[in-house]
Amino acid sequence: MGWGIIIILIIVGLIFPRVLITVLIYCLAGWLLCDIDTADHYTWYSGIWHGLFFVCNYLRHLIWDVPYKAVDYTTAYNVFYWIFSILSIPGFFLGGTGRRAY
Repeated sequence: MGWGIIIILIIVGLIFPRVLITVLIYCLAGWLLCDIDTADHYTWYSGIWHGLFFVCNYLRHLIWDVPYKAVDYTTAYNVFYWIFSILSIPGFFLGGTGRRAY
C-alpha cells in the first residue's frame, strides 16, 4: 500500500468515517465472495462474477495491491467482465442509497 493511499484513507476516515467503514466492508465482501487467484484459468461465468465485484476488487487493488482482473482467462471472460464492470459502476455508486417515503 502506497503512502498516498494511506494518507487519503486517513483523511477520508477523519472527515467521513461512515464512508471509510463502508469501503472497508465492501472490500471485505469482495475478498470473501470474489477473491481472484492468479494461478486459475477463468471462463465466461467468472467474468460475470468478477465484473459484478469490479469496484470492490478495484478498491482492494488500490489498497492492498491484489489483482482486480484475472490473468489467465478466455475471450468470453473478457467480454462479460467488461460488460458487467461497466454496469456495476453506476449500480455501486447510485444504487441502494435512496430513501423512500411511504
